[in-house]
Amino acid sequence: MSSIDLSPFIISVATTCAATVATFFLGLLAARFMYESRGSLRAWVDGILTLPLVLPPTVVGFFLLVIFGRRSFVGLALERLGVTIVFSWPATVIAATVVAFPLMYRTTLGAFEQVNPTLLDAARTLGASEWRIFRRILLPLAAPGVVAGTVLAFARALGEFGATLMLAGNIPGRTQTMPIAIFSAAEGGNMRAAAIWVTLIVVLSLAIIRLLNQQGVAQKAWQKQGALTAAPTDVPAPLPVRAKEAADNASATLEIDVEKSLANFTLSAALKAGPGAVGLLGASGAGKSMTLRLIAGVVTPDRGHIALNGRTLYDSRSGENLRPANRRIGVVFQDYALFPHMTVEQNVEFGLHALSGEERRERRHPLEAVAGPLAVHGHEVVEAPHAVEAEVLAEADPAEQVVPLHPLLGDVHTEPHPGHASDRSPTGIRPACRSSSTRRRWLQWAKTGLVGR
Repeated sequence: MSSIDLSPFIISVATTCAATVATFFLGLLAARFMYESRGSLRAWVDGILTLPLVLPPTVVGFFLLVIFGRRSFVGLALERLGVTIVFSWPATVIAATVVAFPLMYRTTLGAFEQVNPTLLDAARTLGASEWRIFRRILLPLAAPGVVAGTVLAFARALGEFGATLMLAGNIPGRTQTMPIAIFSAAEGGNMRAAAIWVTLIVVLSLAIIRLLNQQGVAQKAWQKQGALTAAPTDVPAPLPVRAKEAADNASATLEIDVEKSLANFTLSAALKAGPGAVGLLGASGAGKSMTLRLIAGVVTPDRGHIALNGRTLYDSRSGENLRPANRRIGVVFQDYALFPHMTVEQNVEFGLHALSGEERRERRHPLEAVAGPLAVHGHEVVEAPHAVEAEVLAEADPAEQVVPLHPLLGDVHTEPHPGHASDRSPTGIRPACRSSSTRRRWLQWAKTGLVGR
C-alpha cells in the first residue's frame, strides 16, 4: 500500500463532501419550490431537474463542458475574473454535484409530498410564517426522506466517473478521483492498484447501504417511541373561558358569498350570520369542510367575498386576500392535525410564537392545565381516533382573541362566540363521549384556543 498514491482517495473524499453539501441545499431549495409550484410548466421543470439522472454521465459532462468551456459565455466571463473551471478541482465538484442532484431532489420532493398537507394548513391558521412551517413542520416530518436523499447523493458523488472525466480530466494529484484512478490503473495493467481502489469503494458503498438501513430502523423506533403507555381515563378540567363583552357579541357578523370549482361540482356558499353558533349541515362531500377552509384561507375561492366582524378576509373584485396567518381564525380539522413529531406541550404552544411577548407570557401560563394531565413520552398523544365527521372553525374575538373551547370540554355553558361555526352542539358533550378521538380533538381545541387564533 505504500507504493499506492493516496491522492485519489483524498480528492474523492473532498469532492464528495463538497458536492454533498452543495447538493443538500440545492436539492432542498428545488424540492420546496417544486412542492409549492402548480401549473402546466411544473412537469417540464421537473423533467429538466431530473434529466441528469437518466442521461449517460458522458452526456452530462458534455453539457457541462459546453457551459463552462473556455469558449463559452460563462467560461469567458469567469476567465476575465481569473477563474478557470475546466481541468480544475472545482470541476470535479461541479460534475459530482450535477449528477447527484436529482437523487437528492427527487427523494426530498417525495418525502415532502408524503407529509399530510392538513398539518401545514393547521400551522398556517396558527399564525406561522411559511419559513417557520418549513423549518418546524415540513422539514422534520420529511427528515427520513431528506436523510436518505443526502446519503444517496453522497454515494452517487463518490462513484462519479464520466462527467468528471469530461469536465475535469484525469490529472493525478489534482482531478484524479478513485473511479478515474481505477480506470487508469486497469488501462495501464496495474491490476493490484485497481483492485485496492475497487475494494475501498465497495467498502464505502456497503457502509452507506448500512447507514440507510440503520436510518430506516431508527425511524421506525422513533415512531414506536411515541406510543401511548397509559391513556388518560378522562378529559382534564376545561380551561377557563374569559367572558365576552355584550357589545362585542352584538356586533359580531359573518358574511360569505363565494364560489369554488371542485373536481365533481362547483361549490356555491352564501350566508349571513350574526352572534352565536352557526351550523353547516349536509351530506358527506357536500362542501361543509371546504366552506370552513375557504373562510380560514387555507383554500382560495375562485370568486366572491368573505367578511368577518366587519373585516374583509377575501374579495375577488378588489384582489384582497388575507393570508391564513393574518386572519386569526382557528380550525379544528377532521383528522385533528396534531403535529406527530412534537410533544403535547409543543403542540399546544406552537402558535404562541405569532403573538407579542406580553400575550405569549399570558397565554403560556395555562399550558400546565392542558399539557400536564396529557403529558406522555414521544409524539403520539392518544390512541388511534375513531372516525369523526365533525369539523369546527372558530374566529378569535377582536378584543379578547380567545377561541371558546366549550364545544369539546364537557358541559360548559358560556356565551356563544361571535365567529364560532360548528356542526356540534355548543353546550358541550356527555362524559360518556369522552373517547380517545374526543381527547385528540380537545387537545387541538386547546392548541387553537391558547394562541387566540
